[in-house]
Amino acid sequence: MDTNKRNANSLVWGTLLAIFGLLAMTIIFTSHTASIHNETDSSAVDAYVEAQMKTLKIPGLTLAIVQGDRAIYVKGYGQTHPDGSPVTSQTPFMIGSTTKSITASAIMQLVEAGKIELDAPVQTYIPWFRVADESASAQITVQHLLTQTSGFSNSAGLLELAASDTSEQAIENSVRALKDVTLVRAPGKAFEYSNVNYTVLGLVVQMVSGQSYESYVQENIFDPLEMRHSFTSPAEAMRNGMSTGYVTVFGLPIAKDVPFNRGNIAGGYLICSAEDLAHYLIAQLNEGHYGNVSVISPQGMDAMHQPLVNTETPGDSYGMGWHVSPVNGVPAIWHEGDNANFSASLMMDPQAKLGIV
Repeated sequence: MDTNKRNANSLVWGTLLAIFGLLAMTIIFTSHTASIHNETDSSAVDAYVEAQMKTLKIPGLTLAIVQGDRAIYVKGYGQTHPDGSPVTSQTPFMIGSTTKSITASAIMQLVEAGKIELDAPVQTYIPWFRVADESASAQITVQHLLTQTSGFSNSAGLLELAASDTSEQAIENSVRALKDVTLVRAPGKAFEYSNVNYTVLGLVVQMVSGQSYESYVQENIFDPLEMRHSFTSPAEAMRNGMSTGYVTVFGLPIAKDVPFNRGNIAGGYLICSAEDLAHYLIAQLNEGHYGNVSVISPQGMDAMHQPLVNTETPGDSYGMGWHVSPVNGVPAIWHEGDNANFSASLMMDPQAKLGIV
C-alpha cells in the first residue's frame, strides 16, 4: 500500500491523487509568505483543487494545511457517497500506508517508556516469531521492520492485501503465517518496501503494551491529539460519516466496497479525517507537542525523521515510517498511502514547519 505498490484497479486513481498532492504542496511551499492570509489566497486554493477534481474526475477529497502549531486551512470538497452527501473537514477516510508513521509513533512511545529497544530482535517481544530461515528469524530487529530493511519482499507484503480476517486474532494470524516466508536478502542489508514489516510491528505493540493495537493507538495517539474523527474500526467509522471508497473504471470513479483486512491494520487500514491528521502533523512538526500535550519527545521525533536507509529511488531515504527526500525541490518528510479504493498523502517541510494532508 505505497504509491509504487498499487494493484491494477487503483493504479491510475492513486497516481493522480499523488500528483495532485505534490502540486498542492508546491503551491504552499513556494509562497513567499508560506501561509494563507486572506480570501484571495483561499480562493486560489479552492480554484486549484476544484479544477484538479474536475480534470481527474475525483468525486471527493479533503485538504488540510498546517503552519507551525496550527491548521491554517481545512476544507472538504465534493461528495462522500453517490447520493451527493458533502465531504467535510471531519469526514473519515481510510488512509492507507500513511498509517505506518502512526504505528512507528506507537513503537517510539514504547521505546521511550523503556519497554522496547530498537536494536533488539523481534523475538524478544514475540518469542515464537519465525520465517522460513530459522537463523534469519532471530536476526530481524525492531529497527529493521521500521526502516523496511528486514529482508521481507514487496510481494510478501502484497499478499496481505488479499486477506480479509476481521477476528480478534487477525494481526497474530498474519504474523504466524510468515513462518513459511523466505526472505529475499539478509536482515539489515537493504531497503525493500513491504507491508509485512508493519504488520509485525502492530503485533509488537500488542505484545509489549498488553492491549490490542487498536486500543493502544486510540488511547495514546488519537485521544491525546484530539483526533475525534479517527477510527480503528470501519463499522464505527461508517456510523460517523466515513466516505465511500471509489475505484477508477475506464477513467470514471465507481463507488466500491472492498474487504477490510484487520490483520494489516498497522500497515494501512487506519481511518482518519483531514482535520485530525492536521493535529497529527502539528505534533510531528513541533517536537511531539500538540497544544499542552506531548506524545513523543523531541529526540524521539527527530529519530523518526532521519534519513536512515536509501530506498530504490535515487535521492530518497526512509526513516521510521516516513520517506525523507525533496518534493518538487523542497526538502520534505512524507508518505503516501493507497488501498484499493482510497488514497492519502502526508507531507511536511520541517524547516518551514509546513505540512499538508
